[in-house]
Amino acid sequence: MMKTPNKILILSLIFFTILYTVCRFRFEPALANGLLVGYLLGAFNFFSLARKIVGLIEGQVSMGLIFNGQLRLLVTAFVIWACVTKLNLNIIGMLVGLSIIPVCIPFVVIYNNLKGKDDGTPN
Repeated sequence: MMKTPNKILILSLIFFTILYTVCRFRFEPALANGLLVGYLLGAFNFFSLARKIVGLIEGQVSMGLIFNGQLRLLVTAFVIWACVTKLNLNIIGMLVGLSIIPVCIPFVVIYNNLKGKDDGTPN
């Protein structure tokens, strides 16, 4: 039984691989590298949030939950700033890379609802 976050990651990884390959051969390297960095940031943020939500559901509430979210967003903003200003990566590529996982989430949710629940959550 595969959990929903893993399904989202696999689908987004498929989309990312196709998009990255097309961008690598068709556009400038700054766009493809921005796409890569954006996707990695999106995946990091997604799994950080998914882990915290699972901990919250299981009753493991901690004060680190609030500070972790703010620190995670601060680190994400700093990485985006550094990549755009210092590495001259394309901001459009980074935004597209960040958007891959949020675009995949509705597809996985619709698929799970049509197929039936299998993510282990209670009814």
